[in-house]
Amino acid sequence: MAIKPKKNLAKTLVFYQLVIALLAGFLMPAIAAKAVETQPLVISNITITKTDKNATISWQTNRPAFGKVEYGLFANDYRWTLQTNQKKTEQAMTIFGLFPETDYYFKITANDDLSQVTSFEQNFKTNKATDNKAPLISDVQVAYTTGSTATIQWLTDEPATSEADYGLTQNYGSRKGDGSLVKIHDLTITNLVDGTYYHFRVKSKDKDNNVSVWYDLTFRTKITTVSDRDELIIYDIRPASENDINVTENSAVVSWRTNKLAEGWVRYGSAPRQGTSVKTNPPRDFFQSVTLINLKPDTTYYFDVLAKDVLNKEVRSEVFSFKTKVVSSGQGGNSQSSVPTNDQIYSGQILGASSCYVDLNSEFGFSGYYYNLSENHPDMQLPANSSWSKIGRENDWYNDEYFSLERVDKNLKFGGTRFFPVSEGKPGDPSHFAVNWRAIMEVPKDGFYSYSMSSDDDSWLFIDGQLTVDFGGIAVHGPINRDIFLTAGYHTLEVFYADRRKPGASFVFEPEPLLKFHPWPLGCSMEDVLNYKPDVGGPDNGQILGISYPPENGNGGASPIPQPAYVCNPNLGYTKFKALYKTPASPDVWALLETGQKHYITSPESFNLYQCDWRQIKIVSQKFLDGFASATLVRTPTDPVIYHLFQRPEHQWLKINIPSPTVFISYPTNYWGNVGRINHLDVAAYPMAQLIRSEQDIDVYLIEGNLKRPITNQQIFDQLGYEKAEVVILNQTHLDYYEDGIPTE
Repeated sequence: MAIKPKKNLAKTLVFYQLVIALLAGFLMPAIAAKAVETQPLVISNITITKTDKNATISWQTNRPAFGKVEYGLFANDYRWTLQTNQKKTEQAMTIFGLFPETDYYFKITANDDLSQVTSFEQNFKTNKATDNKAPLISDVQVAYTTGSTATIQWLTDEPATSEADYGLTQNYGSRKGDGSLVKIHDLTITNLVDGTYYHFRVKSKDKDNNVSVWYDLTFRTKITTVSDRDELIIYDIRPASENDINVTENSAVVSWRTNKLAEGWVRYGSAPRQGTSVKTNPPRDFFQSVTLINLKPDTTYYFDVLAKDVLNKEVRSEVFSFKTKVVSSGQGGNSQSSVPTNDQIYSGQILGASSCYVDLNSEFGFSGYYYNLSENHPDMQLPANSSWSKIGRENDWYNDEYFSLERVDKNLKFGGTRFFPVSEGKPGDPSHFAVNWRAIMEVPKDGFYSYSMSSDDDSWLFIDGQLTVDFGGIAVHGPINRDIFLTAGYHTLEVFYADRRKPGASFVFEPEPLLKFHPWPLGCSMEDVLNYKPDVGGPDNGQILGISYPPENGNGGASPIPQPAYVCNPNLGYTKFKALYKTPASPDVWALLETGQKHYITSPESFNLYQCDWRQIKIVSQKFLDGFASATLVRTPTDPVIYHLFQRPEHQWLKINIPSPTVFISYPTNYWGNVGRINHLDVAAYPMAQLIRSEQDIDVYLIEGNLKRPITNQQIFDQLGYEKAEVVILNQTHLDYYEDGIPTE
């Protein structure tokens, strides 16, 4: 009887333990969830996946939350928004219809029932656009034959591969190719039979895998192989005397001839058999020349020539010499090494701006002036970590003789070591170049502002004309982080950069986001830009310092300014633009012309040439856009030639010129008032139609100049690599303009 109460006590204890465990199981998740709710909402793991037209932005939060992405074309200026009604810890949103090769800025906002948090500003750049435009082949020729070889050369309008099909019949059977992307194509076919006719056709494929095929041609090898065995000979080498007109104080043109098609090299220096080698430009030829630059005046130079023919036979000439001219009196020394004065720099006579007008409301970025320097320049290829005492424009690297290109860079973030924007075939390209960036800096209020800067090699930063960073010397400099006090208003910023040693090149300047930068044209002072007053009716419209000042009415008050009737500069000679449209699903921008038609703007460069404002683009539905007819008759303001555009579904449009007023009016729907005046970039973007047929006949013709050559059957059409979408339909009057040529085979 004494044990029984103990059993009941044990059962009671077990019961209570079970109850406590069950309560803990119910309460612990709630307690944990409550702990999470009391933590701050956090956005993490932001990732960006992008193409040329789309970008997918994904992120995570530490608890379920709604998400929103705001984005735009400029820092801290978000024009478009995407958001989700799903409350999750992992979110992903895809932005469609972006512009290719364009910088975008965005921020993410996450919110739940308790709080809201916004990320720091992020940015990305969309990929380069691909196209469906095949390379345009021209100037196909058999430049040279021997008993066993044939050298074929041609040109393309864009870099592309080189390929030739050849054989005894139009079925070919053999192929020679080179996968390098070039515009000048030069192929040698070997192991041929002497005295034999061969058929061939050439092909070129661009980086986007668009292929062009030239029609069938023939050549005949020489009857014997004697020419294959002939020795390669170099002759008529110049300069041959001190009075050669192609020798100046600082340069000399070395030229020569060969008895066979060949490429060549010139080795030159201040001593025989020593110095630098310079290669000839393609294609191979019987006459070649090389221009030597950056020579010293009144100096003797020695040179010899090496030539290599299509069978890789080589021969080197004897050593020749020439003496550069003495600097004429009054020049004061080597003009290439002289430092230009401020009057020379800002005279506007060289590399100066044709206009000092800059729209401070819409134009952002840095005016960039790029200069190409040969590796033969005495300041190039010096030892690593070499110091340097000259600063900025004290170096002749920024002289106009080296000028290569001008552009506006939206930012100066050229990281890594692959910053090579200039390549013109000079010795050492794409290395050895210099850049001068110029900008008007807009400061919102007085205060300290931060920036970081790094470069490989030299760079100098000037703010309001004062040297702020000195990174002179061949080395990797920085990064550094600095603060500077700036007053509210406008200031000048100028950067000088140079790459002087292979292989790497990079430059990064990252200012505080609150600062805005506007292009500052060379040849203009800041006051020229801020106080620019164009002719009446020009783009200024009463704006000074980026601010609109309305005229006062008779009561002393301000009268409202009427909204401009056009969204782009209407004074450039183009048909005026009334609106700018795009759809959410496409990056394509369309301009609504004052004729009521829509016109496709083919690139961001073209958009800027019209002096349009990205902020004026309206997002509309495809149905709304389709309600406007497309402009199909176009010309440039400076060229009277009118082109008709042929729209093709899923294919790039084609153009054909209308050769006479008679042909123009033979189309009943053509009106002179509907001819849109557009810029040369847009006109050039449309390939010329090569295949035509009439409205009544199915026979297809290949256009060659003013000739039309019939393609006699489908087999030949297919062999030439053409597609039905490449054939455009003309009326009989237009078709009859072309004279009849021989049929294609």
